[in-house]
Amino acid sequence: MIPARKTAFGSKKILPQNSPNKRFPRTSPQLGRNTPGRTVEGYRFLEHTSDAHIEAWGPTLEGAFAHAAEGFYEIMLNVRSVEPKNMERVRVEGHDEKELLYDWLEALLLKFDIDRMVYSVFDITRLSKESQPMKLEAKVRGEKYDRQKHGAKAEIKGVTYHEMQIERQRDSVTVRFILDL
Repeated sequence: MIPARKTAFGSKKILPQNSPNKRFPRTSPQLGRNTPGRTVEGYRFLEHTSDAHIEAWGPTLEGAFAHAAEGFYEIMLNVRSVEPKNMERVRVEGHDEKELLYDWLEALLLKFDIDRMVYSVFDITRLSKESQPMKLEAKVRGEKYDRQKHGAKAEIKGVTYHEMQIERQRDSVTVRFILDL
């Protein structure tokens, strides 16, 4: 067995034997009524050998993006321990929905890397699909990262476009993306 190496974040690099699928819960706790085994909105971790593959869904694109952010933070720490003490605005632009998702997650990663901020509430107040470039505006609520309080699971090195998908069904939107750990 190959030992896990330490990263700058202080956590262990996730290896196949301790991948997110075994370490993290499969879905967020909002229970649905219609589909057995699937919630109305939430996120889950999909199988991947070395990185984090996340699927998030909601009734709208805004809801799916909000749950994508929640899943993003759950990879790094215990998102339920983050208190929504401070509110900040996040604005990103993209030429299409995939670029908008990428830029949204990248903005949250930069907030963590530069300001050491973590968030647990994601209120996407505007998502313009008609204008070019597309725009997303959100109010995020959280606090400064505290390793003792929030824990440390894995370091996210970056967001990727690899296998990124956005699927629309009649009454929901699903996004899938991979985070480089």
